[in-house]
Amino acid sequence: MKEILQIRLFALLIIALLLWGITSAQELIPPVLNYNTKTYNAASQNWGLSSDERGFIYVANNEGLLRYDGQRWTKFQLPNKTIIRSVFYHQGKIYTGSYEEFGYWENDEFGSLKYTSLTHLIKDTFDNEEFWQIAASPQGIIFRSFGKIYLYKDDSIQAYKPSFLIASLLVTENEILLGSSDGRLFRFSDSNFTPLTNKPIASGDAINTLALLKDTVLVGTKLSGVFKLQESKLMRWGSDALHEFLLKNELNKVKIFHNQVVFGTIKGGIITTNAQGEILKNFHRGNGLQNNTVLALEVQAKTLWIGLDNGLDAIDLDAAISYYRDKSGELGAVYDVASYQDKIYLGTNTGIHFLKDNEQFFIEGSQGQVWNFSQIGEQLYGNHNRGIFKIADDKIFPVSERTGSYRLDKIPNNSDLYINSTYNGLSLYKKLGVNSLNYLQTFEAPNTPTDKVVFQDDETAWASHPYKGFFKLTLDPETGEVKNLKVYKNDSLFTAYKTSIHKIRNEICFYNAGNWFRYNTISDEIEPFNELKNYSGYSLVSDEDDFYWFKNRHGNGLVYTNFTTDSLYVYEPQIENRLIKGYDKVVKINDSINLITLYEGFAAVNINQLKREAASNDFLAPIFTGFSDENSDFPLTENDFEISHKAASSIRILVAAPQLASPLFYYTLNGRQGYALKGNIEFQNLASRDYELKIWALSNGTLSKEPLILNFTVAPAWYYSNLMLGVYACLLILIIILIYVVNRRKLNKHRQEVEQRLIKEQERNLQIAERNKLLSEINNKRKELANTTYLAAKRNRSLLEVQKELDDVKDKFDNQYKFKNIQTKINHMLEGKDNWKVFETNFSEINDDFFHDLLQKYPSLSTKDLKLCAYLKMNLTTKEIAPLMAISVRGVEIHRYRLRKKLNLKSGKSLSKFLISNY
Repeated sequence: MKEILQIRLFALLIIALLLWGITSAQELIPPVLNYNTKTYNAASQNWGLSSDERGFIYVANNEGLLRYDGQRWTKFQLPNKTIIRSVFYHQGKIYTGSYEEFGYWENDEFGSLKYTSLTHLIKDTFDNEEFWQIAASPQGIIFRSFGKIYLYKDDSIQAYKPSFLIASLLVTENEILLGSSDGRLFRFSDSNFTPLTNKPIASGDAINTLALLKDTVLVGTKLSGVFKLQESKLMRWGSDALHEFLLKNELNKVKIFHNQVVFGTIKGGIITTNAQGEILKNFHRGNGLQNNTVLALEVQAKTLWIGLDNGLDAIDLDAAISYYRDKSGELGAVYDVASYQDKIYLGTNTGIHFLKDNEQFFIEGSQGQVWNFSQIGEQLYGNHNRGIFKIADDKIFPVSERTGSYRLDKIPNNSDLYINSTYNGLSLYKKLGVNSLNYLQTFEAPNTPTDKVVFQDDETAWASHPYKGFFKLTLDPETGEVKNLKVYKNDSLFTAYKTSIHKIRNEICFYNAGNWFRYNTISDEIEPFNELKNYSGYSLVSDEDDFYWFKNRHGNGLVYTNFTTDSLYVYEPQIENRLIKGYDKVVKINDSINLITLYEGFAAVNINQLKREAASNDFLAPIFTGFSDENSDFPLTENDFEISHKAASSIRILVAAPQLASPLFYYTLNGRQGYALKGNIEFQNLASRDYELKIWALSNGTLSKEPLILNFTVAPAWYYSNLMLGVYACLLILIIILIYVVNRRKLNKHRQEVEQRLIKEQERNLQIAERNKLLSEINNKRKELANTTYLAAKRNRSLLEVQKELDDVKDKFDNQYKFKNIQTKINHMLEGKDNWKVFETNFSEINDDFFHDLLQKYPSLSTKDLKLCAYLKMNLTTKEIAPLMAISVRGVEIHRYRLRKKLNLKSGKSLSKFLISNY
C-alpha cells in the first residue's frame, strides 16, 4: 500500500506529500457527474461509448444514438428503432451497430445527424446477428458480431467467419486481435484466423475485453480476471487484490486512461490501477456511481465516461478537487475540519467524527452541534453546544460545560489567555502547561450570544452577535478584563440583520447585505470599503496567511486570492450543491491543500494543481451548434445570417464547450455583454441592423483563447425595405405633386371666391347705398307725407272752424247764394279729392301694395275704409284723423269700430298695430 501511495504522490507537488498520504487513505473521490435517464431522455442501458476530436460524446443506447456536446443531449433513432449496441467515431463519421443493421451517421448542414445504412452492401446473409463492437484498422472499418467480422472499405463489405464465437476485438498498429468465447486469443490477417495462445484460459471462460497498455496486450476474462499476452502465453496480470476483486465482481470492460488502467465490472463498478496493476480507486454505487454494472468505457481528454446498466457517469480522475462523502447519513453537516495526529477530525451537527485508515469513527459522548475546532499548543479542543471538550486518545474530556461554545481566540501578545465566544457572551480561559486549559471567568458584558471575536490590536477587539449587531471591546492585555464596551446596532448602520466581522490586511472589515465596510481608526467611524468593491456579493469564508477565500452569495463560485498576484476562480457544482449556506468554511491544511466543509463530508482542493491548470489553460473557442429565429433553423455552414424583422422577435444561438466541465459563456453583441449558462444565448426584439456576436467559453475565471465570431443581420421590416422605400419616395413625390395641384386649385378657387366676394361685396355696398338712398327717399317722402298730411289736417281743421263760424253767422249773411257758394267751396276743399289722390300716390310709394293686400283679403272695404286704414298705418290719432276725413272725432271712432268689425279684430287689440305689423 505504501508503494502505491508513493507512486501516486510522485505526480503531485512535494509540498502536498503528507496530506495526500492521509487523504488517499480517507478515500477521497474525484467529482462524479451523474446523467440519469431524465437528463438524457432515453433508455437506461448504455452499451457503447465513443468521442470525436471536438469532445462530443456518442452513446449506444437502447433507444438509439445519443450525442452530448457538453451542454445538451440529443437523441437520434434508427429507421427501424432497434437497440444500438455499439458506436465508434472515425474521420467525421459515427459508426453504429444494431440488430441486423449497421451503418454510419454524418452531420447535416443544421448540425443534426443523418443515417446511412451499409447492410445493402453485404452479399452474405447475416440473420439474427447483432454488432457489438466497431474499430478502425488499415484494412477498413471492422464491425464485429459473435459470428463474423465485416470489413467496410471503399463502399464494399467483406465478411469473414471464424470457427469460434467472437467475444472481443482489439486493433493495434500492426494487427487485429480477437478473443473467443472459449478463452482463446486469435490474430486476424490476410483473411485468416491464427491462434496466438496454446490453450484456453479456463474451461467455459470467455475473453470478453482486450486493451493495449503501451506494448502489453491486456486480456480480460469474464470469470478469471485479467492477463497479459507474453510469448504466446497468457500470464496473470496485476496485484492479488485486483485479481480477487475481478473474480468477485466479473470483469466486463478494460480501458487505458493515461497511465492508469480502468476496469469496468458487472457487480463492483469500476476499479483503477497504476501501470503495474496496483489498485488506486474503486468507484461504485456507494461513492458516486449510479449503478455498479459497467457496460462501456470511454476516455475523452481528462474525463472517463462510463456507460452503465442504468445511466451514464463521467469522472475526472486527475481532478484538482476530490470529495469525502458519507452516504450513511451518520456524519451530517460538517462545520469544521482539523488535521490532528495523523487523523482528520470532523465537527458536525451530530458530534465529533474522525477518519483513520480508510474508516470513519464516532467519538462516543460527543453528540450534539460542533461549531469549531481550536488547536492550542499540542492539544485539540472542540467547541460544542454543550461547552468545550478536549480531544485525546479518540475520546473527549469536558474542559467547561458552560452551555454553547462557538470558538476560542488567543489574545495577541499574551501566550496564555484565550477569549471564548459563547451563547451567553464572552469567557476567559488560561492555558496551563502543554495540553490543559483552565476557566477563569465570564465577563458581565456583553451578556448576549457572541459567535466571533476579531482583534484589532493588543487592546481592542470586535465581537459579533450570531444574528444581529456587534460590539467593540477594549481589553486589558495582561488580565483580559473588558474595560470598555461599545454596542453597534445594525439598523443604524446597515440594511441586513446579520453582520460578519473579519480582519483583512490588518483592517477590521464588515460584510453586510453583499457590501463591504471597514473601521476607520482615525475618524472612529465605519465607512464603505472601496478597495473591496469588486467583491460586492462575495462573503469571506477563510482568511489564513494572507490568502483569502470568498464565496459568491448571489451566484456560484469561490474566489481564492491574495489581492496581488495569485487569484483563482473555482466553480464545482458538487461543492455548490452541498455547501452549508451561511456556515461554509475553508480550512487550510498546508500550502497546497484546502478542505471545504460540506453536507455529509468535505472537499479537498489542491491549490497548486489548480494554479498549474489555470496557467496551462489554453482551451479553444466554443463550438457553434445551432442558430434559429422565431420561424426556422439556419444551416451551420453559413457565416452571415439574414433574419427577417418579424422572425427577430426571438433569436437563439447554441454553442458548446465539451472539453470543459460546467463552463459559462461570455459574449458581446455590438458593445453589449452578458453571460449564458448551458450554451444557450437568446435575444429578443433586436433592432434592424448588422450584428457581430463574439462568444468565449469561461472556465474557472479563464476565457478561451479565441472567441467564436458570428455575424448576422436583422433585416428591416417589410415597410422599411428598399422596395418599399422606393414606393414611399414615389408616393411622397405624388403627394407633393398632389398637394401642389390641390393647393393650386384651392388658391385659384380662393382667388375666385375672393373676387366673387369682392364683387358681391361691391354689389352689396351698391345695394346698401341704393337701399339707403331709397330709405332716405322713403323717409323724405314719409316726412313730406307726414307734413302734407299735417298741413292738410291743419287746413281742414281751419276750414271746419271757418265753416262753423260761418254757420254761426249764417243768418247775418245778406246774400245767401254767396254764402252757399262759400260753403260749397269749403266743403269741396274739405273733401279734398285731389289732395287724397296726391296722398294716395305718395302713400303707395312708401307702402307698396298696402291697399292691394287689404282689398285682396278684405274686399268689402270702402274707399273711406281704405283712407282710415292709411291714416292708422301712419299711426295717426283719432283727433288727427278727424280733420283729414272732415268728420268729427266721434265719427272717426264710429268708423274705426265698423272697420274693426270688417277686419274681424277682437276687442282690446290695437287696430293701428295690426295694420302696421301685417301690411
